Amino acid sequence: MLFKDIDSKKDEITQLKNLLKQSNNPKQQNLIKADLTKIENGYKAEKDNAYYLDFVFKDNPNHVLLHDIRIEHEGKVAQIDHIIINRCGIEVLESKSFTGELTIKGDGSLNVAYGKETKTFPNPIEQNNRHAQILSDFIKANMELASNHKLFGIPISSTVLINPKTTLSNDTLPKGFERADSFSTNRNKSIDNMSTIEVFKTLGTIMKIDRVKEIASFLVQQHKPKSYDYAKKYPIKKESTVQPIQSVIQEIPSKLCSKCKSPNIEIRYGRNYYFKCLSCDGNTPIKLTCTNKDCKPKLRKSKLNFYHVCEVCDKNKLFFTNSE
Repeated sequence: MLFKDIDSKKDEITQLKNLLKQSNNPKQQNLIKADLTKIENGYKAEKDNAYYLDFVFKDNPNHVLLHDIRIEHEGKVAQIDHIIINRCGIEVLESKSFTGELTIKGDGSLNVAYGKETKTFPNPIEQNNRHAQILSDFIKANMELASNHKLFGIPISSTVLINPKTTLSNDTLPKGFERADSFSTNRNKSIDNMSTIEVFKTLGTIMKIDRVKEIASFLVQQHKPKSYDYAKKYPIKKESTVQPIQSVIQEIPSKLCSKCKSPNIEIRYGRNYYFKCLSCDGNTPIKLTCTNKDCKPKLRKSKLNFYHVCEVCDKNKLFFTNSE
């Protein structure tokens, strides 16, 4: 039974694609591209692996399948790709997919070769085990457990699913790794090969199917998807455009000599820019202001034009023009 599908990543992908079009900064563009590739590849891997799980478990009345569950507990977060719950316990599954050649090393870490370049990734089994532990602690802290589960706990296993399209250099997959397309077959073989002791332990923790559904429904209710504001992460600085004098001349406030009130003034520079009155020879200091208290506006001279410039509020506006 499918209780939850994968959360759509279309909004995040659209955000990043729009920011990539707007950005004129090469360094920022590379960072946006990296995030976009990571999300698109991860989303595709989850959907590909979900297909194989759905094929077996979606309509199976003895199993509940959840995709894309995010749990927060005591300051820790578990972002779990897939969860299968049945009467025997819970299986936490992590999806992995790579376009390069994957080598799973003896310590469980991953090497992925992209042509001449090789990237190393940490052991995903350890990451998934941490997620399984957070899930276990979360259930214990928030659900009333049956007496047998108080004693033994709900069994939670951890498996890393490798997308079958990934090229592998390993002849056989190490323990804890499974190909997504053969996961259910290997799982059934493991059940068939269980020892008498293992069967006895399983019987001690077996759940009713209604309890299975109850746990699944609770996890769906507690799912806390993370929202991403990529516009905040990648602010796009708008290009400053200087308007022609003719289009802004009406926006320039009237400027007069502070002593004789004559408009016959021009900007000069001493220690700072100031107005020089050509009628009474008086001086008037120039005080620039912005709406933001953190702004530090200044004048920028370009031939006879002086511009009010502020990097904080992205202002670049004609302030005054001296006579020739």
